[in-house]
Amino acid sequence: MHTARYLTAIGLLLLLAGGCAQSPVAPRDAEVAPYGPAHVLSGDAPAGETVVWGGRIVAVKPLADRTELVIASYPLDRADRPRIRERAGVRFVMVDARFLEPVDWSPGRFVTVLGTIEGIEDRLTGEHLHAHPVIHAERVHLWPADPVEWRTQPVFNIGVGVRL
Repeated sequence: MHTARYLTAIGLLLLLAGGCAQSPVAPRDAEVAPYGPAHVLSGDAPAGETVVWGGRIVAVKPLADRTELVIASYPLDRADRPRIRERAGVRFVMVDARFLEPVDWSPGRFVTVLGTIEGIEDRLTGEHLHAHPVIHAERVHLWPADPVEWRTQPVFNIGVGVRL
């Protein structure tokens, strides 16, 4: 009887541990500052801080030595997935030292970025000049085009399902 309870308790602990949300870009021990792009614009986030931001790609600019993405920020959930049902926030510029293929990293796709705040840069959005926080990317996650595929952990189901 005690063995069955013991095994059940271990099984539940394993399920709970496996179900914890995990960032696709930030290791568990990473020291990430709690600043968003709006904090940079207000002067509350200093350059050099490591942050995790995410959002929807608005523009892609491949250059000779880097790729720049203009991203409309979205709030992130506890697994660092953009909350796509929320309103877009501040636009920011992500700079990646690699060449990112514009076909894959196209406007409309969602990303999550671990990087370092570099400062603020003025950029045009149409004919409007706006300040954009700039982040130098260390790790970037391109989310699948279909948000249904955004699971970061396996899903376990127990029981009988009925679909009508």
